[in-house]
Amino acid sequence: MNLSAQSHAPAQAGASASMHLRLAVARLLLNKQILMRIIVLTILLTINGILMAGHSRGQELDKIFISLDLKNASLKTALRTIESASKVPFTYRNSEIAPYDSINLRVEKMALSKVLPLLLSNTGLHYELVNSNIIIKKVKDYSPPLIPAMDVRGLQFAFDGSIRGRVTTTLGQAIANASVMVQPGDKGAAANHNGEFTIPGLSAGSYKITISAVGYIADERTVIVKDNEVTQVSAQLVENENKMQEIVVTALGINRKQRSLGYSQQEIKGENLTIAKEQNVLGSLSGKIAGVQVSGSSAASMGGTQKVQIRGVNSVTGGGEPLIVVDNIPISNSNYASKGGKDYGNLAQDINPDDIETMTVLKGPAASALYGLRGQYGVILITTKKGSKNAKKPTVSLSSAFSIDKPGNWMPLQNIYGAGSSLNFPTTLINGVQTKYVDGTWDESWGPVMDGTPVRHQYSFYRADPDFGKETPFVPHPDNIKDYFETGTNLNNNISFMGGGANSTFRLSYNNTSIKGIEPNTNLRRNNLSFAGTLNVTDKLLLSTHLNYANNKAIRPSQGYQQLGSRNMYQWFQRNLDMNKLKQYRYSDGTVYHWNLNDPNTEGVYDNLTPIDWNNPYFDAYENPSNDSRDRFFGDVGLSWTIIPGLTVSGFVRRDGFTQNIDGRNAVGGRGVPGFWIGKYENREMNYEFISQYIKEFGKLSLQANLGGNIMTQHYTYLREETVGGLVTPGFYNIANSLERPDVSNILRKKQVRSAFGSVSLGYDNTYFIDASLRRDISSALPLDNNAYLYPSVGASVVFSELLNVPQISYGKIRASFAQAGSDIDIYQTANSYVLGDPYDKDFPMYVPDNLKNPNLVPSLATAWELGLDMRFLRDRVGFNLTYYHQENKDEVFSLDVPGPSGFTSYVINAGKIRNKGVELTINATPIQSKLVKWTTTFNFAKNVSKVLELIPGNNTLTLDQNAYAGVSMFLLSNVNEAFGTLVGNGYQRDSATGKILLGNDNMPLWSTNHKLGSAVPEFTGGWTNSITVGNFDLSAVIDFQKGGKFFSWTQMLAVKSGQHAITAEMNDKGKNIRDPLADGGGYKITGISNSTKQEVTAYVNARTYWRNVVGTRVYEEWCYDASYIRMREIRLGYTFTSRQIAKLPVKSVNIALITRNPFMIWQKAPKGLNPAELATGSSSLNWLETGQLATVRSFGLNLNISF
Repeated sequence: MNLSAQSHAPAQAGASASMHLRLAVARLLLNKQILMRIIVLTILLTINGILMAGHSRGQELDKIFISLDLKNASLKTALRTIESASKVPFTYRNSEIAPYDSINLRVEKMALSKVLPLLLSNTGLHYELVNSNIIIKKVKDYSPPLIPAMDVRGLQFAFDGSIRGRVTTTLGQAIANASVMVQPGDKGAAANHNGEFTIPGLSAGSYKITISAVGYIADERTVIVKDNEVTQVSAQLVENENKMQEIVVTALGINRKQRSLGYSQQEIKGENLTIAKEQNVLGSLSGKIAGVQVSGSSAASMGGTQKVQIRGVNSVTGGGEPLIVVDNIPISNSNYASKGGKDYGNLAQDINPDDIETMTVLKGPAASALYGLRGQYGVILITTKKGSKNAKKPTVSLSSAFSIDKPGNWMPLQNIYGAGSSLNFPTTLINGVQTKYVDGTWDESWGPVMDGTPVRHQYSFYRADPDFGKETPFVPHPDNIKDYFETGTNLNNNISFMGGGANSTFRLSYNNTSIKGIEPNTNLRRNNLSFAGTLNVTDKLLLSTHLNYANNKAIRPSQGYQQLGSRNMYQWFQRNLDMNKLKQYRYSDGTVYHWNLNDPNTEGVYDNLTPIDWNNPYFDAYENPSNDSRDRFFGDVGLSWTIIPGLTVSGFVRRDGFTQNIDGRNAVGGRGVPGFWIGKYENREMNYEFISQYIKEFGKLSLQANLGGNIMTQHYTYLREETVGGLVTPGFYNIANSLERPDVSNILRKKQVRSAFGSVSLGYDNTYFIDASLRRDISSALPLDNNAYLYPSVGASVVFSELLNVPQISYGKIRASFAQAGSDIDIYQTANSYVLGDPYDKDFPMYVPDNLKNPNLVPSLATAWELGLDMRFLRDRVGFNLTYYHQENKDEVFSLDVPGPSGFTSYVINAGKIRNKGVELTINATPIQSKLVKWTTTFNFAKNVSKVLELIPGNNTLTLDQNAYAGVSMFLLSNVNEAFGTLVGNGYQRDSATGKILLGNDNMPLWSTNHKLGSAVPEFTGGWTNSITVGNFDLSAVIDFQKGGKFFSWTQMLAVKSGQHAITAEMNDKGKNIRDPLADGGGYKITGISNSTKQEVTAYVNARTYWRNVVGTRVYEEWCYDASYIRMREIRLGYTFTSRQIAKLPVKSVNIALITRNPFMIWQKAPKGLNPAELATGSSSLNWLETGQLATVRSFGLNLNISF
């Protein structure tokens, strides 16, 4: 029928056609209704068929009854046991069932249809019965339902008792799908996503209940059930920490079986990094990983430097730190600490510890070879927390930590003698009267006895001071340095939302940190925001992303030997100074009160109000702050396509970028020229990565192969501006206010590295493994004709416990590996170029730099091999990991001095070779494990021996660093055929026969130059971690230690030189103060060998001459100390509330804990007042020099963790 034609017919025909049209539509609608009925009926029949088929399958398995008693069995063993008992064949992929090896399940004559869901709970696996064959497979969207204890329909009036409860971890986190079995009765259930379960239909009586989950130690207990009552059960399962089938994260984020690795790596879980809420997450590694040394600055720096070295010093220049990778995103860990003695910390402080799931340390080149040019010094892999699929509702977690920070470890000071250089007060004629006054020109305490003598103090010469013109008692202020410090506070709050649907996961987290420092006007504010999510676009296409934002704003304290640091009060100060007076540093007339000034005039006031050497410390704190702020974003987005089962290709775009602003000032009213400076640092790194992965099992043979490529680009700019000559308008701190043309410098750096990489791992029978990798890097920093380098690795392991039948050995593996990894050179080192001049200073517009470049430079290379043995005994109750390694690093980049006539002052070359070899040992044990009590302990130990094999051709000594005071230098050297990092400086001359100090004719010690005073590298390091759980209480403690290593202390030297240290006012063996005149029995007793007579001499010498003029500035040997220590790093005492205790609250779990960080030093060899564990200041590559470390901070606080 042509309807369009009918519409143009005459009216009558049109009416007839319209009737026919309506009849046709009616028939069509009727036919459509019939069709829909047929479709609906077909669907119902199909569903019924499926249900009936499922019921028939269920009926087959309902008729098969088996008994099991599995303890810490693997899933593979369990399936084989069931297969043997039921005569029903199983089909499964070894790769899907391999990770599950800690199964505890006991049933008696239970139907197979009920056993299998219990066995597979908490695994993400399920089963299907196809043609009398049970197929085990993983389903992405599978969510195990509650498993009924039995079919209780029609029996609810006969059995009306029940058991109800919740299963959690020791930290109160729900364990979804945990298995709960009741005997007798063949009843069981699986916990839901909140860890809750219910088993109804139990007659009154006593029952044995077994609660288990994959990866946890089973909990068995007896409960009493009464008719018509609900028996509550709360279970906390303890994690089985020694699951040797566990999957671990390796280089480039590739997941591998732990047993397949041929090299050493060690993992820490996120909860162990947040025990005491370190300000910089790297500090949480201290003492917890063998072979990893963490040396940090004091917590007073508020997130300051934490230097990490893996397996000792691997560079003849002492540099080199591991690469940090967060969710496969390489991030910068740069440090900016060169201006004004500030420690702005390394950039790892931007990582939120509450986001971390695991932290894995790749220790040697074999583990890090896939990172090529960036893997020479090891890699720290951080994996953050993710959401989970099929969550019925989001999980909300809230944590809050508050602590107070107290300064400690005070240096012993004398409180007998005050300001000045002699025992007599200086006098001057003021308004015609001879007046005694405190000598403000001397920043030392070799002055008169502080016995209350009335005297004019410094503040009495300021007209606006209430005590102007008055004499007040000359008395000590024993706590004046302590009084400068304050009680700090640290508040950290974190909230996260985590969940997911059938095809997606998400986790959103926000963290806020607010720190008030222990020094006046110091603080830090930090905000972190992160998001992680995945979306299954299709069954084969997965979209993923990680996004992290961090914002920091801080005013940090100064440190080191310079004008603004608080530590200079130990070095140069007066024991009579009243901090209450100094604190009110600005008078009503605008003048600033300083203590270190020239003598007053005859009118009793100061002519010159500018300090000689030192400002009032409060003036520096409030008028000369240094502000720093940083905005940082790092993250990635990726797409993964599963082409066929086992073959996945992925692409990622990754970014890390930050902008950091730092400014500082020299305020009007203090010493020096008033001014202002500002620096802006911008860094961006992009990584474009492609990787394909193929995983397949061929019977007993397993294969895992990876192939990919990466393009990395770096873009760095630095802009610095500083006023010159003072300020036009005093007190207005802005570059535009510079009196003269500002000093401006600008730097731009770009770099690109293109890479291709591949790896393959083969396994046989889950026992024998061999793997290999290869990476090729092409760097833009290298010469064009020689810019590509290969970095290989090979490894093998044998799990020999699979070949033995020794019940006492739970696990045993030997491993070996060989690898090479590199470290790229800095940019602009291979080609000469012109440098822009300063036309305003009449320089040449462009000129040749002093440093001659080298077109033949190559990247440094590390070659290493290692052997290892991993053992577990007594069902994993005791175990150890032992590794021996040998590594050589060569071809460092040096700047070599050249003769002046060449037109250059230095030349860049490759040179040097250093060898490191050592042993790492980790011992794990569970001495006590019962239903109520569990004690786990981990001991880490590492010994490293370094030796410099080669240096610059023709030179067997390299100066790594030096520091001079009053024209006398202390050096840190590398010498060929010696241990790395030798301290060399002035030392005592000693008698060759007795070793005693030689004395001159004045009975003062003799000294000479170039004494080797020891190595800055420790002999060994380690840590001891203990965790004890008693019921709902948990107690953990971490101890770290170091043996050996030398450091030179300026603070100790100058505290003695300035007469402040307690040893400068001791009593001698005559009962007299050593500062008393020699004629009155005073003097410092010294014993030695006369250089002229070679006879032993005992004499008393002037204490000030001895400590200030001889030992205090000439004999550096006296101030070199052993850095050995044993430190209590952190302690935590927590309590997890039971579900019954919080039943009326809208929460899932609550844990509260008392924490302390750095509570005390158990033992140290260095003098009191110095902290050998906190020598890092951010500006030195090695921890050999202490020039003014910040005060040690001891923190005590409270942690609260709640989940909803």
